[in-house]
Amino acid sequence: MPSSTKTSYSISERTYLFIAIGLLGLYVLPYIWLGEGAYLTIHDNLDSDFLYLYLLKLTRTAFNFDLSTFIPNMMSGGPFRGIPRSAFRTGLNFEVLSFWAFPPYVAQVVNFAAVHGIGFWGMYALLRRYILQEPIWAFIRVAIAFLFALVPCYIVHGASVTGQPLLLFAFLNLLMNRARWTDWAIILLFPFYSFFVWAGLFVCVAMGVLGLVHMLRNRQLNWPYLNGLLTLSLLYLASEWELIYGFVHQTYISQRVEFDYSQLRSMRLMDSVRRSADLFLWPMFNTGAFLTLGILIAAGLSGWKAYRRGNSNAVWWLAGLPMLAVLICLIHGFYHYLVVGLGDSTLGLEFRVFQFDRFYFLLPTLWFILFAMALRELGTGNRLTGAGRLERGGGNQPSNVVSLFLALQFALMILANKEWRINIGKSAGLITEAQYPSFRAFFAEKQFTQIRDYIGQAPSSYRVICLGMHPSVAQFNGFYTLDSYQNNYPLAYKHAFRKIIATELAKGTRQMRVYYDAYACRAYLYTAELGMNYLFGKTQHRSVSHLQIDTQAMTSLNGQYVISAVPILNATANRLRLTKVFDEPESYWRIWLYKVVWSKGVRAAGNSTRRPLLQTTYPRL
Repeated sequence: MPSSTKTSYSISERTYLFIAIGLLGLYVLPYIWLGEGAYLTIHDNLDSDFLYLYLLKLTRTAFNFDLSTFIPNMMSGGPFRGIPRSAFRTGLNFEVLSFWAFPPYVAQVVNFAAVHGIGFWGMYALLRRYILQEPIWAFIRVAIAFLFALVPCYIVHGASVTGQPLLLFAFLNLLMNRARWTDWAIILLFPFYSFFVWAGLFVCVAMGVLGLVHMLRNRQLNWPYLNGLLTLSLLYLASEWELIYGFVHQTYISQRVEFDYSQLRSMRLMDSVRRSADLFLWPMFNTGAFLTLGILIAAGLSGWKAYRRGNSNAVWWLAGLPMLAVLICLIHGFYHYLVVGLGDSTLGLEFRVFQFDRFYFLLPTLWFILFAMALRELGTGNRLTGAGRLERGGGNQPSNVVSLFLALQFALMILANKEWRINIGKSAGLITEAQYPSFRAFFAEKQFTQIRDYIGQAPSSYRVICLGMHPSVAQFNGFYTLDSYQNNYPLAYKHAFRKIIATELAKGTRQMRVYYDAYACRAYLYTAELGMNYLFGKTQHRSVSHLQIDTQAMTSLNGQYVISAVPILNATANRLRLTKVFDEPESYWRIWLYKVVWSKGVRAAGNSTRRPLLQTTYPRL
């Protein structure tokens, strides 16, 4: 990569920067304009990670570092105490701090602006110093940095994805012996605004490989770089010590030890190749999913151009980075072969519990570095020499083809930003709550306050289970749920919860059974009729007619209520009595509240022998 010591900004470049910052402000604006009326992604966000951050505040455990602490708001009851505090994000993380300091939606918007702002400034700094440093590239480097800032990654991961260019910038400064105190500040802060499990480990490996290659080529140790890498690694260990300690010492047996990759993923060769190809063309949704085809075309054309002009340095980068992306995608596509091959050995269990294939979190940064190098070569006929100097080949401005690729990538990034596009549609009145529920409608605080007041008991004294909706809604509103979406929880609870839904799993599809038995991160009240859908709004008019759950197993965990987004037509046969239907104009849901009633000597619903119960036999509430 080329380098430059020039740090001054031209008047035109300042203008470009102000325009880009203004556009980023417009990118954030719909979330501010709509407030809690905005739509936020539900999958792996409102149904889980977003809730975890808020739950630490709700339970007053954000800064609890006691390994014996349990959070009882989900998966508790009977002999189970809930989820170990160590399974959640550390209290040393800036995102946890933001959710503690602000209301949950405000914290989301603050982090949204911070994450994308860091992405813009980090990519801009990296391009300006090491890839597109000459004055003629001012517009292009600002434009690429802006496009990188539009990567629609999950905000709950903090700067795990968008902060990588800034971290790479700091480490390259160490490598080139030009570091300032700000570079050390970046390294010191990054572990506290990212997540070790998702990206931290793989970022450390990548920085280690980069430094190793450079030092081998120069046959000289770079102590500042090594100290920086050691500092980053130790701070990750310090910030996530609870989670890492629990993983190493197995303070409890996680349900992840029963992950069965031979069932979760196809063992056919072509399916693994297809899985790798899909990731290559469209990175993982939670890392920032966007179509990479435009970047690949630009890289192919620029590589051919560099080859014809004998620019071996450019060819090396333009071919090497896509090959590195292919390697990362193949690791992910074929990872399950390794896990299945290791079996139940100690190493096999570790590879099953901790997914070591998440190098794909590096892909967005890799793709945009490739994009910048490709546009440089496609530019004005300038030639990047091996020494990092720019040789003029004609013209003094980037060519129209560069502008064309920038416009194409901009269109692809807008297409990739589904959540943002939905909120633009909501702002214009083109998208309704029934199509995409807002934050306010999804969590329905007014409605669940009514339910809580109607029950009239302390939520900690009973447990609920949800049907046709994500249990995160009830958890957000202070209810203690038997069901939950958790990436890491005690294995014994998985087996206890399965008894409740055993008959429904048997009636349902093989996919449903495999999803629970071989995965079970979603311990939900699955039904054969509703399938694996957990989002039934009031306008969908669905119902369940043949529910069969083991009410005895449910009550053994202190489960007393079913909060259902659909009516249960055979509630009586499952020892459930409808107590009230709750509807609220702002809510996405219509809630049927059922109370579990139990008669001694009567077996649980779903057993081979049972006698029907008349609703009149149930005691009054």
